[in-house]
Amino acid sequence: MLTAVAGLYGFLVLIDPWGSLPVSMPLERVPADQNQRFSYPMVARDPQFDSLVIGTSTTRLLRPVLLDQRLGGRFANLSMNSARAYEQYLIADLFLAREPAPRTVIVGIDHEWCLPEDDFTLFSDRPFPPWMYDDDPLNDLLHIFTARALEIAVNQLAMSLDIIPPRYGRDGYANFLPPPEEYDLARAQQHIYGPNGPRPLDERPPLEVDDETRRDWTFPALAYLEELSQRLPDETTMVALLVPYHAARQPAAATMEGQRWLECRRRIAGIVGAHADGHVVDFMVRSPITLEDRNYWDALHYNAAIADLLVDLTADAIAGRPSPDGAYTLVAVAEGAAAAAPPVQ
Repeated sequence: MLTAVAGLYGFLVLIDPWGSLPVSMPLERVPADQNQRFSYPMVARDPQFDSLVIGTSTTRLLRPVLLDQRLGGRFANLSMNSARAYEQYLIADLFLAREPAPRTVIVGIDHEWCLPEDDFTLFSDRPFPPWMYDDDPLNDLLHIFTARALEIAVNQLAMSLDIIPPRYGRDGYANFLPPPEEYDLARAQQHIYGPNGPRPLDERPPLEVDDETRRDWTFPALAYLEELSQRLPDETTMVALLVPYHAARQPAAATMEGQRWLECRRRIAGIVGAHADGHVVDFMVRSPITLEDRNYWDALHYNAAIADLLVDLTADAIAGRPSPDGAYTLVAVAEGAAAAAPPVQ
């Protein structure tokens, strides 16, 4: 019995399913766990990458190979499904521990960064392995003897030997959308608008909110954005990319939700504007991209062609070129110069 247990443990260590152990068998490992929180620490520690993307599934489709071509450097896309802002910060922290002076850091900004305190949580309900994110690889050995580790080890070995296709590329990228031929506009519109179908956008004038109310609004996640900004050296390009929700999902300026979003955007501009090479590129606007239903699978997720277009437009925005058709807004960092976030605890 003890021999079998020791043999199984030895197999798990040799295969090293998440690429996190200090000793293991030499394999061409790939991210093999469906949960990116387990798969991406290996990518973050890979010395071939000098640039990264963090975010939720709303930035997962940004292709590293195209980012390399348009922005230079070697990108890893470490965006994670349903990632809370703190989880995004932790994967960036792991990357920076290896590469303290990255070439470019793109932060995908969606509602997770602008949640009020009552809705803010550090972690999602998906499993998160804190032992993979510390600076002690030895303690990973204490977490390797599990059924999950065995499953991923088998998959890792099969993927390394090309028996089954990898779940993600070595740069973290994967197109998670169904095949294009399965796209159905009517179904997409149901996801975008709900069962009642398309409806007019809210065209009412902006809601007036007094300054005292705005000052009282808190956005706890922005503490982690500020911490990230302060850690980056001046030569690093930092981009806050406000992702393009479908126009029907964007909070209208006539509502309190819309005004909270605009206030959060202002504070983001102040935080990123404090960085020597900071840029705030706002795709969360009504535009030819966000007004076209065919660009979306649901209210949050655009198609792969739009993802490639976003890379091109982001490169234009970083170069200071305004969008000729209003696809994005270059947010003046002076907008939020007085904005402040509380320190990270």
